[in-house]
Amino acid sequence: MSDRDVVVFLLALAILLGAARLLGELGRVVGLPRVVGEIASGILLGPTVFGRIAPRAETWLFALGPGETMVRGYGTVALVLLLVVVGMEIDVGILRRRGKSALAAGLLGIVLPGAGGIALGLLLPNADLVDPSRRLPAALLLGVALSLSALPVIAKTLLDLGLLKSDVGLMVMAAAMIDDVVGWLALSLLLGSVRGVGLDAASFLRTLVLGGVFAVAMLVAGRRLLGGVFERLRRGGTPTAGRVLPVVVVFALLAAAATRAIGLPAALGGFVAGLAGGGSAKLQARTRMVVEDFVTHVFAPVFFASIGLRLDFALAFDLPLCAAVFALGTVTKIAGSTLGARLGGLKWREATAVGFGMSARGAMGVILASVARDAGLLGDRLFVALVVMALGTSLLSGPAMTWLLYRDAPEEDVVTLLRRGAFVSEMHAGNPADAIHELVRAFGSLLAGKKRIARAAVLERELVAPTGLGDEVAIPHAAVEGLQRPLLALGRSARGIDFDAPDGRPARVVFLLLIPPKAYEEEVRILASIARSTFDARGREELLAASGLEEVTRVLNSSAKRTRESMRPKRSGADILTG
Repeated sequence: MSDRDVVVFLLALAILLGAARLLGELGRVVGLPRVVGEIASGILLGPTVFGRIAPRAETWLFALGPGETMVRGYGTVALVLLLVVVGMEIDVGILRRRGKSALAAGLLGIVLPGAGGIALGLLLPNADLVDPSRRLPAALLLGVALSLSALPVIAKTLLDLGLLKSDVGLMVMAAAMIDDVVGWLALSLLLGSVRGVGLDAASFLRTLVLGGVFAVAMLVAGRRLLGGVFERLRRGGTPTAGRVLPVVVVFALLAAAATRAIGLPAALGGFVAGLAGGGSAKLQARTRMVVEDFVTHVFAPVFFASIGLRLDFALAFDLPLCAAVFALGTVTKIAGSTLGARLGGLKWREATAVGFGMSARGAMGVILASVARDAGLLGDRLFVALVVMALGTSLLSGPAMTWLLYRDAPEEDVVTLLRRGAFVSEMHAGNPADAIHELVRAFGSLLAGKKRIARAAVLERELVAPTGLGDEVAIPHAAVEGLQRPLLALGRSARGIDFDAPDGRPARVVFLLLIPPKAYEEEVRILASIARSTFDARGREELLAASGLEEVTRVLNSSAKRTRESMRPKRSGADILTG
């Protein structure tokens, strides 16, 4: 490489990263997903806009020589690390404990859109295919693309709605995890076995065996290895997150190299590495957030911006094709997931909310389309149609879930429950188990004969997913057999209790919610009301300073009112596209 090549690469990378971050943040300001701004930056800098204005300059900077190759290499690393973040979001414990109820939603959310995508691929005119003789692999790829969900988008949507820790939220997360795991494994096997004009059966079998051995080795031996490393690093004197980050990156790059060596996409290696690392109990929520922030702010913008450099979006945009892919992908995904959630025990309203939540493809849809296009299975027009579907479904899911779950939620839920529940002004507990025991005991005769059952249920539920929300608030909760109506207790802790919140801050405000079995609608309503009542920073400070129950209830009402007035327009789902 000459000095000129190095200069071009560094200049191109600086321009791409700077423009992507700038337009990404501007997009969020006007209510659009950050990834829309990042892709838009590439469209502006690529052949669609800059290439028309100054074609020689655009070619020199982004489309010629070693500089362009190095930018693509940077994008490959970004893709691997993005899949690490997605894999780390998948909690095997949630799948194990919520798998039965989520299995129907997950599988039907795969089967219906998958069948629709395959049918579309078989019916598309030859002009929309790169090679009409490879129609079957392209149709199978479309089936995978339409069945995939965007786990990071779904998680952020549920978090914004205050439902991430609810049973409905866990069902959506578990179903999305099933879809993501099946979708990415299917894509990897498909791309790894495509040879010539069709699917090579011998190659498919070889890929299946090698991929299975690799996955098992990573999820068993790799997880134990990472767990041991994380534990040793946590005992050191420097911040855990800073020491864990390079370990995760090195592990992911090695895994990506291994999968590419056996004929599978490098992105699959990152995904499995994320599964192995995220499943370790030694990896704290705060550390996961540091890894995610590093990837989404440094690597992801360049990857998404580089998508716009690869083709002329104006020439490749086909309105009828985009409309057909969007309609088919949205309707089949919502219908399948809704029906599955209904079979899993939810009422129709909550089941429909699950369907809309599962329909979000987000940046995962963009990533899948990019991988398939690089493999030669997607033409430019079909690629653009999948990108439009991925972004459009993510814009739709948040508002739809908000309307379905919040429209009848009364503001007085928290106050009413607290007045007939329990209030502990100053808790003495130093850990979550003791805090749960202290709050359960505070219910007194309200839990006569059920205190031991309630305590065990909440502790077991805490193992499924820690209930620290961040901002010094935690909501441990569980369904209790034999309970006839919901019970709520509020406790305050001066020194704070570590409920493994994403922001790493101990909880000084702890709500304990007990509900009857399968009371999903009540749980959603109450958790949403608690989230509104504690979202406001001023309200949390007033809550900690309140002198008694009457003042506490007044603060909760006032805080909920301020939150509804200020945040309702922001719950549009437009700024929840993170991965």
